[in-house]
Amino acid sequence: MRNITNYLLLTLLVVGCSGSSEPEQEAEPTEQGPMFSEYLTCTPGSNFNADNVRTMIRDWNQLDLSNLIYAAGHAPVAESSLGGEGKVYWQLFWESKEVADEAWGQSPNEEFAAWGEKYADVLTCDGDGRRGYDAYWGRDNQRSGEWADDSQWVTYAHYCKFTENGNPESLGATAEAFNEYVDNSETGEDGPFTFAVYLHNGDNPEVYSQYDFFWMNYYQNNEDAQASYARFAENGEEMQAKFDAISSCEGPYPSNSYQFLYE
Repeated sequence: MRNITNYLLLTLLVVGCSGSSEPEQEAEPTEQGPMFSEYLTCTPGSNFNADNVRTMIRDWNQLDLSNLIYAAGHAPVAESSLGGEGKVYWQLFWESKEVADEAWGQSPNEEFAAWGEKYADVLTCDGDGRRGYDAYWGRDNQRSGEWADDSQWVTYAHYCKFTENGNPESLGATAEAFNEYVDNSETGEDGPFTFAVYLHNGDNPEVYSQYDFFWMNYYQNNEDAQASYARFAENGEEMQAKFDAISSCEGPYPSNSYQFLYE
């Protein structure tokens, strides 16, 4: 996840959503607004396996991907997810929705079409059904420690609806409080951690749009994640009350996640 750090700042969720007029004295970079992220629902083919996917991604990186900032793949642990049975997901990060729409509006070149045809029996993705979000990175990637391997991690997703007191502004304030909770509760041996919040940008399918936002917790591995959730169950009652005041969330739903766009 290293490349994303250069584009998604800690101040995005707190300043971008809170509407606070007080200056953030410690935030030297200029606030630049959220990234635009898209998820594609993908169907594994008859030759779907780890080696073939690695080869597929390697060849994809040889194409012209200059408009992309980052890309990742997510394989849910559970057999069924919001996209259906046995689905996996391809996530794209763009500078803006306009950049993404322009890229999608161009006809696929011969190289891209040949790549898609070559690996059709490995993985096919629903580009027309892609869904879009404003992605707010809530915590600096290195704030909780260095990632031993930033090419793969685990994602623990929560699907959330606002309560009558919930809105993007209160969500920003709650995220700020959550950062303080994490800072105060970490022991120094917890492993790296970051999180992001995704708000709809576009007409997403109803199975997704029934939720107001998606909260994604990112950990190095499942052991770190489970320890974090156990610690929260022990000492996070006050923080949970703040979440409950603005939202009702389902989950977590874990996925194994992988870097798709290389440097």
